[in-house]
Amino acid sequence: MKCLVVLSVLVAVASAGSLHRVRRANGDQNPKVWDALDKLRGKAPLGTDQIQEIYAAAQPGQDFPILSEIPQSNIDCASFKQPGFYADDSSRCQVFHRCDVNGNLTSYLCPNMSLFNQITLVCDWFWNVDCSQSKQFQDYSNSRLYTEGNVLLDNQDDYELQAATRAVQSSRSRTSSKSSSVKKQSRADSSESSDQVDQASGSDAVEEPFQAQLE
Repeated sequence: MKCLVVLSVLVAVASAGSLHRVRRANGDQNPKVWDALDKLRGKAPLGTDQIQEIYAAAQPGQDFPILSEIPQSNIDCASFKQPGFYADDSSRCQVFHRCDVNGNLTSYLCPNMSLFNQITLVCDWFWNVDCSQSKQFQDYSNSRLYTEGNVLLDNQDDYELQAATRAVQSSRSRTSSKSSSVKKQSRADSSESSDQVDQASGSDAVEEPFQAQLE
């Protein structure tokens, strides 16, 4: 097994990003990305003050692993459903593996204080990754890596905006339809009233000459 140390969190991004020629979202990721990241984190997004407190109080080796080299393991690409990048939970996610399309496995080591994020496929701050949640997201982004035309992650904000827009349009459509029905009924009532007036006027015109003849 060829072992490499990750010197930059951008290595995985470059590797994954180079696989996409056409970038188009298809909206099939469930949960949506922000909800998925919250689940992987195990808590809601942290504020600046909370992060500073965690950073100041963090104990190396306790709050995050501090491996200096990649430990030996029996993991191979046959263990995974498809080619991609996979967190190694035996290292508390400081190590991750890449399986290429030919079934070759390469292992990487995230810098201290960072863990592999199974959703974004890059090394992330340790407070953003609950390693025990990683396995359920193995197919979340990896399923898109070798599918031309898909982006790695959908933009949840776009889908929520689209849903809100559709709801507003639907509401406007119902309001417009109701208003149109009211207008049609109003015109029908007005027409009926006009006919009644015309009928009444015609009746008077007939009666007047008749009365004149009687006189």
